[in-house]
Amino acid sequence: MSAEYGIFSESAGGCIYAPCYSTGETETERQRLITEDGEEADDLTVKELCPDHEEQPKDGCEECFTEEDEDD
Repeated sequence: MSAEYGIFSESAGGCIYAPCYSTGETETERQRLITEDGEEADDLTVKELCPDHEEQPKDGCEECFTEEDEDD
């Protein structure tokens, strides 16, 4: 399975658009969000999504982190 990506906004509190199946598709959608929805370009970031938890970034998934703490 190929990686999925999402667009994240810190001011909106997390993922605002997902999934995208390539970084090119994600960048196209990011540009659409900036122009149509009035988003700030500096606030939008593209991140790979966690394969187990939709709309969570792979490198900082809150649900994976919580599950690891529960196992301790």
